[in-house]
Amino acid sequence: MKPSTSITPVLADLKSSVPAKWQWHLHALLLLRARLQRQAKEHLTEAEHPRNDDNDFAAQASDESEFESLISEVHSEEALLVEVEAALERLRLGTYGICLASDQPIPRPRLRAVPWTRFRREVAASLEN
Repeated sequence: MKPSTSITPVLADLKSSVPAKWQWHLHALLLLRARLQRQAKEHLTEAEHPRNDDNDFAAQASDESEFESLISEVHSEEALLVEVEAALERLRLGTYGICLASDQPIPRPRLRAVPWTRFRREVAASLEN
């Protein structure tokens, strides 16, 4: 899918302004953003399809369960998309790779594994506890 002409200059500016050491991360985040947007759209389209209206309660229960599962996936995708967008903004601002809690650099292996992360591993673990 070709990006619209209104977005292309913004992406070009972002790509040229991001330091070379973060180009892999930028590419990974842009690919992930595109995939999440596509999946969320597909899941919402699936969820909009009419459900089974017959009196088969098992079919109705199955349809309802599938619908709830799709909506749950959409919410998860949207939450991750927010994190990805925030990481792209940090790249744009030049603050990518710095832990938001400790102001220390986030190790490269962690950023490769979780390119949208905002925290060093030990900080994230302590926040989860």
